[in-house]
Amino acid sequence: MLLKSACLFGFGKPDTDDHELTLRITYEYHDAPTSGHPGREKTYLLLTRGFYSSHQYKWVRKCVRACEVCQRVKPAPYSQAPLRSLPTPLECWQSISMDFLFGLPPDNKRRTGIVASVDRFSKRMHLAAVPAEVKAKQTARLFVDMVLRHHGMPIDIVSDRDPRFTARFWQDLFTRLGTQLYMSTADQPQTDGQTKRANRVLVDALKSYAHSFHHWSDCPPMAAFAIKNSVHASTGHTPFYVNATRHLRVLSVLGAVAPSLSAGRQLDQRCRQLRCKAVGRCVDDIGLHGHGDVLPASGETCQKVQRSSLTTTSHPHR
Repeated sequence: MLLKSACLFGFGKPDTDDHELTLRITYEYHDAPTSGHPGREKTYLLLTRGFYSSHQYKWVRKCVRACEVCQRVKPAPYSQAPLRSLPTPLECWQSISMDFLFGLPPDNKRRTGIVASVDRFSKRMHLAAVPAEVKAKQTARLFVDMVLRHHGMPIDIVSDRDPRFTARFWQDLFTRLGTQLYMSTADQPQTDGQTKRANRVLVDALKSYAHSFHHWSDCPPMAAFAIKNSVHASTGHTPFYVNATRHLRVLSVLGAVAPSLSAGRQLDQRCRQLRCKAVGRCVDDIGLHGHGDVLPASGETCQKVQRSSLTTTSHPHR
């Protein structure tokens, strides 16, 4: 079938009858249920089976681009903007993430979920077992108990769009406190990948600790301890070390140090020598500044200084 451009695919101002015919043909090859809204190239190839026009490709491109259904259900053909990560906090507990993990078997108190608060700088987390009916006010109390009383008020909180985080009470509370709330896009868990990864590690730890389905709520403290004492790949240190600049004390370390009494005596003797040298240097420095009435340090002086340093503490004994 051969149709002229001015009759069927004219681009000027076609007649009403010609325009209606054009729409009918386009509908049959693009919008009909048997067509399934194909793209520009496929629609053009379908039309060329039975119709021809010098401006046929331009018309198909125009119709497909203006199709409302295609715009609504198909992704954009152009490249998207590059992904941008969340700003990195500068210190511990400046920025935290909160998330709920539900689907666990009910324990003795009918709790089926865990709320996790993770520091985005040190990766340290606090956990609490919660029931499925937990509300925004109860979540705020858990925030005060887990984060605020230990680490102060964070500058921002990253979370998903859980109904507890989108509640009016939660929004107004942190607006008054001056904390910024960053919420992820709906159905986009990649926005807060750190929390999703922390949830995965937590579930694996709970599986190794829990010996009964109804006693899993007794395991989060030990699971959190193990996670805080594990080296994190992003920081190269344990979360506890990043917070307190020291490692957690565990039983294996105590058992290795306790039998080594000779090493302890050698260490004590070495500390005495270093303290005596330090006292001597201090006396020499005072003498250089014109204090001629200060006597040089002797062994007896070092022993007195040592005894006084051992008996004097900055905190009272209980």
